[in-house]
Amino acid sequence: MKLRKPYLSGFAILFVAVAMFATVNNLSRWNNHGAIIAHDVYAFYAYLPATFIYHDLTLGFVEGSHHNGQFILWPKITEEGKQVITASMGLSSLYFPFFLAGHIYASTGAYPADGYSPPYRLALIVSSVFFLILGMIYLRKLLLKYFPDSITAIMLIIIPLCTNMLWYIVVDSAMSHVYNFALISIFLYHTDKWHEQITLKRSVYIGLLAGLIALIRPTNVLVLVLFALWNVRSWKDFIQRIQFFLSKWYLVLLMIAGFVVVWVPQMLYWKMLTGQYFYYSYPDDQGFFFGNPQIWNSFFSWRKGWLLYTPVMIFAITGIAILRKSRPALFIPVLVFTIVNVYVISSWWDWWYGGGFGLRAYIDMYGVMSIPMAASLVWILERKRWKKLALILAFVLITAQSTFHYFQYHYGAIHWVAMTKEAYLDSFWRIRPSERFHDLIKDPDYVLARKGIYKYEGEE
Repeated sequence: MKLRKPYLSGFAILFVAVAMFATVNNLSRWNNHGAIIAHDVYAFYAYLPATFIYHDLTLGFVEGSHHNGQFILWPKITEEGKQVITASMGLSSLYFPFFLAGHIYASTGAYPADGYSPPYRLALIVSSVFFLILGMIYLRKLLLKYFPDSITAIMLIIIPLCTNMLWYIVVDSAMSHVYNFALISIFLYHTDKWHEQITLKRSVYIGLLAGLIALIRPTNVLVLVLFALWNVRSWKDFIQRIQFFLSKWYLVLLMIAGFVVVWVPQMLYWKMLTGQYFYYSYPDDQGFFFGNPQIWNSFFSWRKGWLLYTPVMIFAITGIAILRKSRPALFIPVLVFTIVNVYVISSWWDWWYGGGFGLRAYIDMYGVMSIPMAASLVWILERKRWKKLALILAFVLITAQSTFHYFQYHYGAIHWVAMTKEAYLDSFWRIRPSERFHDLIKDPDYVLARKGIYKYEGEE
């Protein structure tokens, strides 16, 4: 029986799906107390147990920030003493169907129906893999329009398995990054389709998706740059795009309406607790230093440099230049989005984004980055024989280094926040830390970081 093309990219998604569910099953992290619902996930997830189990969005059921010694919510305390959930409720809305399934099972008496027992943790893991596969399906549809099936298949394997995204699928499963990757990939697909054929239905999709993306992580509203500049190739095109949006003002209003609808429950929650429809729920001493972006550190720092710990993304960055000639309709939107997004990410006071594997804030944009990375791979394969072989070898080795970093992090040869040049070189191609490794790492000074000053603890 002859297989219908394109089938390689379809097999790639199937392979990743099987690999992820097998890994999740082998790790059995839902049985580990303190796993999955931990760290930032406490805040992302808090809306669900507070609403559907404890029926108390004021968090009055929480003493201090603890409940039965099991979890910490880390709420922000207002001047009136009210507890406000730090994160917005975007992720809770994506968790909800899976949370509901876990709650129904726990309510049979098999486990405590408290929102934090193993069924709830398993539900969140399943939700992470589900959204990963959903995002890959839409990313495949988009990539196949611009690239061959074989290149698309390689991208669909590299992005989840050979970058720091892998950690946030199988270990820190419920963190926001895989969900953001999925939604942004879906947004890209509908953006491309909208510019092909404008419909009211797809205009609503754009507004709702943009609203949900921003509700999970407000700075990701920058995806609208991609929408506004899609297929723009010149300054003349840009002016015509502005004129077009002005002429189609009713569609723009429809998108804005879709965006706002998604945010209404969040605004009502903030109004209920703070009296304000818009509220900065992060601690007041945590914000952006737009005059002091740490772009170099964000890319190459020994502590958390994105391109140091996920070096395969070097091909995505260099691929942007390749897009200019090979896929000119995509060059300007990808370039402008990348520049603005890197600037915003590197301007956050904690530019290394706390603990975790690599600079995790960039994972959200991996759907976008797959476009220039695919362009790089196409360009490599078009070179003459010896140059092509050398570049393929470089691509394979750098991709292998990216994957190897995952195992180093897993076994402790890469620290989650305190890496130095000496520690990195000591661990180079060493899967487990040496005896001297912990003498070589240095924690950042968080007190100074909140002022936009970046030093190691104890450093003069």
